[in-house]
Formats: sequence, structure tokens, C-alpha cells
Amino acid sequence: MPTETPPAQFLGDPRPAVPPPLDRARELGIHQVLDIEGRPRGDLPDPDLPPATLHRMYRTMVLVRAIDERGWRLQRSGRMEFWIPSRGQEAAHVGSAMAMDADDWIFLADREPGAMLLRGASLQSLFAQFFGRAGEPLKGRRLPLLLGDRALNIVPCMTQVGAYIPHAAGAAWAAKLRGDGTRFIVYFGDGATSRGEFHSAMNFAGIHRPPIIFFCQNNGWAVSTPTDRQTASASFAEKGEAYAVDNLRVDGNDPLAVYAVTRQARERAGERGASLIEAVTYRLGFHTSSDNPDLYRLPAEVAAWERWDPIPRLRRYLEDKGLWSPADEEELVAQCQAEIEGAVAAAEAMPPPEPGGQFDDVLAAPTWRLEEQRARLLADLDGGG
Repeated sequence: MPTETPPAQFLGDPRPAVPPPLDRARELGIHQVLDIEGRPRGDLPDPDLPPATLHRMYRTMVLVRAIDERGWRLQRSGRMEFWIPSRGQEAAHVGSAMAMDADDWIFLADREPGAMLLRGASLQSLFAQFFGRAGEPLKGRRLPLLLGDRALNIVPCMTQVGAYIPHAAGAAWAAKLRGDGTRFIVYFGDGATSRGEFHSAMNFAGIHRPPIIFFCQNNGWAVSTPTDRQTASASFAEKGEAYAVDNLRVDGNDPLAVYAVTRQARERAGERGASLIEAVTYRLGFHTSSDNPDLYRLPAEVAAWERWDPIPRLRRYLEDKGLWSPADEEELVAQCQAEIEGAVAAAEAMPPPEPGGQFDDVLAAPTWRLEEQRARLLADLDGGG
């Protein structure tokens, strides 16, 4: 009797592992404060932040990691529809968001939940957005992690990669025309630099010099496209040269270096205008919950980047300064878990948005077409359609 042939499995064709550029940071012009051991031996001076600021930075990074782990489990268990992990990229957005003033505007990408926390968003509000509940600031209408809140001066991104970058540049130009001191930062990934919107915004910024920081989180992969297939340039930062925009590279896993260069860019924005910062970091997890990175990258590459994990680096720095202890760590982890559990329970109990509500807020006053579409949708739902 012939044996049955097992079905073919697509295992992908991962590229050879590429060492982290941070291993050659000085050679590649990547600015650092901390070395791999978390000691201030980089080319940038220690910004010498106050203990309270350092504690806030570290606590926010740890909380972001804990949120990410909980959100991933919720999605995998079917209680949440989608997830965008941020593991490994906590320092890039926390350090830069902390360098901005409270009244500055932030245009988010999709891996910056710490920016919301730093601006005062509650955990319950974040998880209400993750679950798509009606009571959150965006009324449950967006994918999880496409966060935002006008009350916090935070603009959410859109699913079209990089499409919002010109809007951020335009908003910054408006502030310049008004003559106020508001500054702007816009986050995007390395993949967005291949979009026309990025280049349009950079060209505009070079001409009009709006007070904005273009913050590129180069995490090595635009979904499954590696850096060497994304650009032939030696760096993403140097793309600013073509548009006369100040630019630099920074260790995106070093929160102190990220803070320092972002703060400097903010302070000179009134005189110099825009800056382009390339934060060299790495996505340790999946691109999204719909992804399988084992199909395009090897575990050895991820393991090499684990050595540059930003959270242990900052913890060792704090310990060396006598600002952190194992007891502090244990207390913080327990506190994060308890707060997250409470937020999950409260948010999950909230009602979802009504289907007809998706036609609200499209225009200041609904048109007859919107009302007709709403009526058709509700009639179809009532009829089981």
C-alpha cells in the first residue's frame, strides 16, 4: 500500500544573519551615551538627568514592555483582534518623547505607546483603544496601537505607511507662521522612507524650515524587507542631505542618547528648522500578530540584538548610580502587572461602538449620502445581512 505524501510546507528563505550595526557604532557614526553594558562610555556626554526623570524613563519602558506582552497574549487568546509589538523599541520612542515639551505635538506611527503614557493617558484608556471600545478617545474606530488623543496633542497615524508625514510638516509650518514656540515630532519606520510622502515632506521642510523632528525608527525590517533592499544609501539619515535638513544617527536602544539628540534638535528648531534623526534599533518580535518573522530572518540575528536590549542597559546604568535595586525591580514588575490587569478588566467590560456610529464625525454635519449609507447598514444588520 503506497504511503501518503505529507503536504508541502513553506518554510521561507531567511537571509543570513546580519550583525547589529551598534557593534560598530563609532565607525558607522551612530551616536551613543551608553555602551552595551549600560555604562556611559559613548561619544556623547551623559545628559545627567535628574533621578526622578531617570526613574520615569525606566518605569515607562518597563511598563511598555509589560503592556506589549499582555497585549500579545490577549490577541493570541482571541480576546483582541490585532496587535503590533514594540518589544526592543522602547528606548527610541520613550527617550525622544520625553525630550519634547508638554505642549509640543506628536504624530505617532504604530510602536509608540510610551508617548501616550508620558503625556498622561491612563492604562484603562489605552486598553479601551486596544479592545476597540466606544469610550476611548478615538471611539473604538481604529486598529489597536494606532493610538492618539487630541487632548494630549497626539495625532494618530494611519494604516498607509508614512502618509501622514507631510501633514506633520504642514502643522509645524503653521506654528512657525503663527510665531509660537510649539515644536513637532513625527515618527515613522524605515519603510516609510521609500514612500513619496516622506520625500515631499523633507523637500518642504528644507525650503520652509518648519520646527519639526522627523524621527525614523530604523528597526532593520520593513515587514520582511531588510535595510539593504530598502535603500542603497549608507544610512537613512543621510537622505536629509539632499534636502538641506540637519540629520544624524543615534543608538535607538540607548534612551539617554535618544533623549540628548532629540532635545538638541528641539532646541535648535527655531533657528535651524527641521531635523532628521535615524534611531538604529531592532524589532525583537513580530511585525504584527499577522506576521511570522521566522520566514525571513534567523534566530541568530535576533539573539545578537538581544544583547543590546534597551531595558537591561538602562537598568545597569541606574544600578551603577545607586538609583535602582533588585527590590525596586521586583516592586515595579508587580505594580505593572497589577495595573495592567485592572485596566484590562475595566476596558474589556466597556461596550463596543454602535455600528451606525462609524458615519458620525466624518463631516461637521452628516450629508444625505452618509445618512443613506447608515440606514442601509442598519437595515442589513436588522435583517441578518
